Amino acid sequence: MLYRYYLPNGLQVVSEPMANRKTVALGVFVKVGSQDETKENNGISHLVEHMFFKGTKTRSAKDIADLTARIGDDVNAFTSKECTVLYGMTVTKKFGELAMLLGDLLTNPQFDAKELAKEKRIVMDEIDMYWDSPEDLVHELLQKRVWKNDSLGYLISGTKSVVRSLKREELHQFLRGHYYAENMLISVAGGYEEEEVKSILADAFSGVKSFAAQADKKYLSPEMAAVSVKRDKAAELALPPYHAEYMGAACFSGKKQNEIKEKKSPCYYRSFAVADKDIEQLHLNLAFPAPCLGDKRRFAYSIMNSVFGGSNNSRLFQQIREEAGMAYSVYSYSSAYLRAGLFHIDITVQPQLAVPVLSKVAGIVEEFSRCGLTEEELSLHKEQVETELIMGAESPKTRMDANAKYALAGTKLFTLEEKLELMDAVTCGQIKELAEEILKLREVSLCVVGNREHIDLNGIRKLFNRWGNMGQNVEGGTE
Repeated sequence: MLYRYYLPNGLQVVSEPMANRKTVALGVFVKVGSQDETKENNGISHLVEHMFFKGTKTRSAKDIADLTARIGDDVNAFTSKECTVLYGMTVTKKFGELAMLLGDLLTNPQFDAKELAKEKRIVMDEIDMYWDSPEDLVHELLQKRVWKNDSLGYLISGTKSVVRSLKREELHQFLRGHYYAENMLISVAGGYEEEEVKSILADAFSGVKSFAAQADKKYLSPEMAAVSVKRDKAAELALPPYHAEYMGAACFSGKKQNEIKEKKSPCYYRSFAVADKDIEQLHLNLAFPAPCLGDKRRFAYSIMNSVFGGSNNSRLFQQIREEAGMAYSVYSYSSAYLRAGLFHIDITVQPQLAVPVLSKVAGIVEEFSRCGLTEEELSLHKEQVETELIMGAESPKTRMDANAKYALAGTKLFTLEEKLELMDAVTCGQIKELAEEILKLREVSLCVVGNREHIDLNGIRKLFNRWGNMGQNVEGGTE
């Protein structure tokens, strides 16, 4: 059973009790990330997330670490392009302690000046580690290029110069501008009684203020500042348990459940990017414009990815690695956001094989787009994706995360049984239509990370331009 309701302060909750479990996963999802920043404060969301664990009004950083250890040492946070998340998992009897801890971290952070100075150094080390990781760099640099005029292309970590310049008061103002009840969602899943958890959450997060009381309009985006958030009484916001016609958009009773959607979709720029790194292997990443998060075709999309390149028995892996022996690592994956999406192909290869591998990948793309998949492939990959779905559903943390992701997207929340039914209903024709829509070589972008001295860059660029027949119209550049 899925539940969706509001706490008295307007904070939305998505809850999924799971029978015969002795653990609970809790996540607080705040709709603010690098896409909500400016060039002048890019990286502030990530720095704020780090500072949550550096002490509150009632707990030191050591106190937080000690409590985390007592309840299972599984409390953490992360920042993405679209949200910041504090989460944890513990045994059911200690759920109250976990909830109180996350509530305290969110509502009472100190942002101590000395701790901030230390944490800036940690974050700058993290930025260095990121730039030293070609697997991360090739992905982030490509997204930065294709969305060059939109904040969705900003790096989550920001830059060292900006992080170094951020002041304590800026963090507090940013917190007031984004960390309010209507801009958050709590997701919880695991072994518990719903009424008991509802009471615990109401107490633990009572310090989260509403938009009117909390928001610092100086730090709101123009879209957010234009939204007039008016809360109804708690009773009017309360929602019944999940049922068959329970649709994501309708369940908010006409309220602005996701102000982030007020932003326009970013323009996609077909791009060719190169980063010179003194490494042995060459890292290649291709990206096609693709569906956004919450697209109604997402079940067909997941099967398409599995068949094309998302598994060891996929077209890409079998033909490039197993049959041709041309690359150790080759796979596809989706990057889906609320306003845009990309379908990526990632390849790690010896530099001298770059052009042959890219040519072979292009052939697989064209064939899959033109011919689709066979009924045998569809049956096999349905079983694979459905098995992965069932195994993932055994984890409270997986359910907590998935429920939050699609609730934030404003889409319907499905039970496991409904997901399996929808997955089973996917046809070869639906997947072929998706492949034709997504896998267009004339629209693909490419990023290359490796040692320029060992790369046939001209050969790669000629191949890329031939795909798009765009010549000088292609966005290009070197980092």
